[in-house]
Amino acid sequence: MRVQRLILAVILLACSVTACATDVTGTAHPPPPLAFVRYINAVSDTLNLDFRAIDQVSYSQPFLDVPFRGLGGGNYQGYQAGARHVRVFDDPNPSDPTVGVDPLTVSTFLVDTTYTFTAGKYYTIVHIGDARTGSAFPQKLWIITDALPAQTAGNIGYRVINVAPLTGPVDVHVGTTAALALAAAPAVSALAFQTASPYISQATAATVMVLTLPGTATVVGAAAGATVQAGTAGTTAADPIYGSGVAGSIFTAFVFDATAAGALGSGQFATPGIVFWPDLQPARTTTDMFVPATRVANP
Repeated sequence: MRVQRLILAVILLACSVTACATDVTGTAHPPPPLAFVRYINAVSDTLNLDFRAIDQVSYSQPFLDVPFRGLGGGNYQGYQAGARHVRVFDDPNPSDPTVGVDPLTVSTFLVDTTYTFTAGKYYTIVHIGDARTGSAFPQKLWIITDALPAQTAGNIGYRVINVAPLTGPVDVHVGTTAALALAAAPAVSALAFQTASPYISQATAATVMVLTLPGTATVVGAAAGATVQAGTAGTTAADPIYGSGVAGSIFTAFVFDATAAGALGSGQFATPGIVFWPDLQPARTTTDMFVPATRVANP
């Protein structure tokens, strides 16, 4: 009797697993046309933030608990193309556990908007400005359609985007060390708030970026600058990780303000600075018959 029950249980389990592969009619459901979306928090004066699509659950990856200077988990994510209704909320988990959470604060959205995403396009959504009332730079979403450049043998590529309203325009110096960066002419001059530079291509090399006030040697932020990670070359067992030493790496350097006084989010920074995020990964190197040999980005 026990053996019969065990056999029956196995048969029922097998049937249930098979049924999960398709719907009850046996019809496959391919994904809809997708755009690829990422979210970056550049609001320096509030809690961590949650970005959510509120019109549908499927193909609507939320970006949750994103700190100031943070990138929503997963980088680019596939969003169903078309008009999408999104909201941004204060996250209900402040970094300081001794501070109580006001339900009114975390249930009130900072942004409520609808945006039309085009299938096959890549978008960087940067939440810029200040959340507190009376600011000269009221918070909003800046939605950038990313024109990703071609990857070239032996080179890396980068652009710089200024999301720092209080810091204002900056020169961006680039070199293999901070000293060499400051000794050279700016790679990007007088980059204003809410402005993106074109992509710049250079040979693979150690890369440090230093910010200065336009036309001067006065450093903005850390004198040591910001060092791009070197990256890791790929092997047949592991794909490469982007970096200044790995050809095909394409990335963006974001210029951020310091954290505002009294902000309770987990992104705490005393001075303006730069953070790097990948736009295009180097070509795959793993030999896997089930995975495409190349990849464009991180959808």
